[in-house]
Amino acid sequence: MAAIPGQGGRERGLDLVKWLALLSMAIDHLRFLLPGHELLRWSFVPGRLAFPLFCLALAANLARARPGVFAASERRHLGALALFALLSEPAHDLMLGNAGKFNILVTLALGWVLAWALNALQPRALLLAAGLLALGAALHAQITYGLLGVLLPSLCLLALQRRGPWPALATLAVLLANLGPRLRDGLLAGEPHAALIAATCLSAIPLGLWLLHTPLPPRLRVAAVGRWAYYFYPLHMLAIAAAAALLRAH
Repeated sequence: MAAIPGQGGRERGLDLVKWLALLSMAIDHLRFLLPGHELLRWSFVPGRLAFPLFCLALAANLARARPGVFAASERRHLGALALFALLSEPAHDLMLGNAGKFNILVTLALGWVLAWALNALQPRALLLAAGLLALGAALHAQITYGLLGVLLPSLCLLALQRRGPWPALATLAVLLANLGPRLRDGLLAGEPHAALIAATCLSAIPLGLWLLHTPLPPRLRVAAVGRWAYYFYPLHMLAIAAAAALLRAH
């Protein structure tokens, strides 16, 4: 989630993608303040933007580096993802009530390595990619968004680098990664809530690509999303878990 300076300064479109991902994630998690609350359950809808936009941000950073290079910036990026994935797990389980799935940074870390390896197109990197795919398949039930979630940064990278069906395939992967029994049954029953969830899933990648590719007005200032975003992830979950405990107590 940390930003990397681009040529001639920061890429404001990339920072906008990160801000939107962080905001939608925070809104999504508000439903854990009062689980089952009729109004707060709608926060799940904008929350479907968060993960694909984080994947797109990871892919955008990878697209700016030479394929196969694992220099200091790549080591810092992967190290931060892995470290905060480990540190965030207690806060994640506390907020969700030990949901039985790893926090989202685990998916993003695995997805980053897979995208890097596939982009490198080197024998050792491809062996690493095969191992990660096998690991993702074995841990599918424990990984948030499953194997499709691990694949999504690679699909986003292809959508940024090449023409063809890749944006559509990335968009389809977002929908399928969210298509659990509840959403599927809701869509079949024609529920508006389910339809909005599906529509949000289908809009995430196109929206992110538009923000990355559309020139922004010169006067538009976008605050940088730096390494503080890693700290925000576990801290905001701890804050929500504490607030939920206080609400239950009263």
